[in-house]
Amino acid sequence: MESFMKNSRTTILCGLLIISAIFSFFTSCRQDVIFYDIAQEIEYEAPIVEGNIFSMVPCGGQLFVQDNLIYQKAWTAKKNSSGKWVRKSVPVSGKPVIRLASDEHYLYALVFNTPDAETGSVYAAEVTSGTLGAWPSTPVAENVIELFDNRVYDSNGFTAGRNAYFTDENKVVKKLAGTGNPAAVSATDEIGDSSSYIKTAGHGYKNGTGTDFFSSNAAFSVIVTSGTTTYLYTFDRALSSSAGGKTLKYKASEATSWLTGGTTNSTITVLTANGNDELLIGTQAGYETSAIASDGKPANGVTPSGSNDNAESAFGTRYITGIWHYGDTGTLYAAVVGLEHSSYNKLWGYYSGGKWNYE
Repeated sequence: MESFMKNSRTTILCGLLIISAIFSFFTSCRQDVIFYDIAQEIEYEAPIVEGNIFSMVPCGGQLFVQDNLIYQKAWTAKKNSSGKWVRKSVPVSGKPVIRLASDEHYLYALVFNTPDAETGSVYAAEVTSGTLGAWPSTPVAENVIELFDNRVYDSNGFTAGRNAYFTDENKVVKKLAGTGNPAAVSATDEIGDSSSYIKTAGHGYKNGTGTDFFSSNAAFSVIVTSGTTTYLYTFDRALSSSAGGKTLKYKASEATSWLTGGTTNSTITVLTANGNDELLIGTQAGYETSAIASDGKPANGVTPSGSNDNAESAFGTRYITGIWHYGDTGTLYAAVVGLEHSSYNKLWGYYSGGKWNYE
């Protein structure tokens, strides 16, 4: 009996030791996973550009962004380099800068008397050798409802041939000319919505000639594929109010009819050309990419993933008001608005091989 009891205790002890070893093994593994996850977390920088961000434009090898104020940095500079975002003067102290546009030599700012005003004034300042000049006291245009440019995406920030426009309260489109008088232009709405007004433009080719295309849909983009054929992109909310705004539309520049392309998982808010083979889609739930086929047809929107893309953990499913691919290859910027709280309204940057972080 005594031998039996000893054997039983030995068996139980061995069993407990085995269980303890297994528990320790799995606990160790779990801790390793936790420590690995912690090691992969991003230490977010202190944000510089915060607030309601709707535009970022290049001029003279520089980038300019607004958040009611104006900030500038060099075209290829990362945030923490010597060329990080620097706050610049605004046209009118105490009045919000709602939007920026640019041409080859001038930065333009749309200033409202109050954030909820319906019209504003456009001011022009020259950019010379990377330096933003003084803002004249007199605006170049008043009673303006929309400011935009033809969004030429160049590789160096020196966008020769870039044009800037505005739409006035009478729905007339005019081209800006530095501090000179703006000239009215004939701007055909590619969407064909006579009840709205021109909100954006894109540059491409029609019948072999360079031209600017205009749209009453702010989510509008132009891509020149293979350097020869121009395609225009929008989404169906502007074409059919009952469609829900989830289907991409496209057409060649010479065509009259829009074709159906891919779909997105969320309502499109911003549509940007990302080179000649991809669209960037800012949505009400983060951002997506859409590959462009050789015939111009866009694929379904795909949420970016991979070891270098922490967009979901960074700004999650918050509202994207702007997404741009300025700077070196692989560089992206995203303006994010948190509908639940304005503290989320910030600019994010992504550099090739890195992670999304505050700008």
